[in-house]
Amino acid sequence: MYHPFFQFVLPRLGQAALDILLYLNFLQLPPLQLVAQWPVLYYGLPLVLMALLAYISRDPLGLGIVFVGHLVTFYCIGTGIGLVLRRVGGALLTVWHIFWLGGITPWLLTGFLMWWGRRRALRLCTTKYNLTTQKALPNGQLRIVQISDVHPRACAAMDRTRIPELREKVAACQPDLLVLTGDIFDEYTEKEDFDAFCQFFGEIDAPLGKYYVLGNHDLFHHWREPSFGRADLECAFAAAGVRILEDTAITLSCGVRIVGRKDHLYTNGSRFTAAQLMPTGPDDRYTVWLDHEPRDFKNAAAAGADLILSGHTHGGQVWPAGAVGMAAKNERNYGRKHITDRCDAIVSGGTGTWGYKFRTQGRTEIVCITITTKKETSQ
Repeated sequence: MYHPFFQFVLPRLGQAALDILLYLNFLQLPPLQLVAQWPVLYYGLPLVLMALLAYISRDPLGLGIVFVGHLVTFYCIGTGIGLVLRRVGGALLTVWHIFWLGGITPWLLTGFLMWWGRRRALRLCTTKYNLTTQKALPNGQLRIVQISDVHPRACAAMDRTRIPELREKVAACQPDLLVLTGDIFDEYTEKEDFDAFCQFFGEIDAPLGKYYVLGNHDLFHHWREPSFGRADLECAFAAAGVRILEDTAITLSCGVRIVGRKDHLYTNGSRFTAAQLMPTGPDDRYTVWLDHEPRDFKNAAAAGADLILSGHTHGGQVWPAGAVGMAAKNERNYGRKHITDRCDAIVSGGTGTWGYKFRTQGRTEIVCITITTKKETSQ
């Protein structure tokens, strides 16, 4: 545990400093100058505004806290720049005063960012990767579609109303294999969304099968009890032809191996090691390794993984907090990482968003990976 000073005292001192900074900045707002002759209004209205911001940011899972967080960040940056330019003076300070607009600029920037973040969250992309291997593949090629971190709910980027768009993008990839890398559902998923997505997964045509590993939200309920339980999940996925893999390695009839790990956070680290999942080590079978959280890459590669597919991070989703938080825990925040000469890892930004329709980092995406057998050239 941290020292009580760092746990309790320092955060409160920081909050007090931010409150003072905001209050002093709010006093400079041009609309407030109109009531400067009435001290009660002039000094009281900023307190009302601060109380309003505290109210809309009261929910730690709500979009209000994102709005206030960005607003405070812009005010902090602007105050710092202003203090420096006051020492410099001259034309730069004049230009800064024009740009700053008496403190209105942070509101304009925050408003633009909220609009842009919503558009970015709702834009569903297909991200394609092309890989090669020396190992044999069915007909020399394997195409995988990865869906991850859907988190369906009405206030987030993905819910049942967007299934037609998702169906079209998956079909366009013509997958041989469908993999679901966790947090397909969460504790806020309503039964209607749960049923609709399970039906959708059942309709996907993937000749080599459909496989799923649990994430930390699917059954590990952080905030409330969900509308479904483990038995519901297992029955629905069995009906959809989706196989759940929990610390399991299976070999398909075409020779490709699929390894599905239990989630590290969901199990609190109590899961098989990479070596236990593949005790004989690397061999001539192409091995697709599914692990919700992007960690333990080197051990997976040493055990024989050729391609590691993960999600969990949402590509950060909300910059910079997401980038800092995810980088501190995971070996890759987003995209492709070359692990060894024969092993790559790909981390999805998520097919949905967590919590709300907002994204300033990563992509809302399905991932389509094409692996081709590369024949060795004779010397």
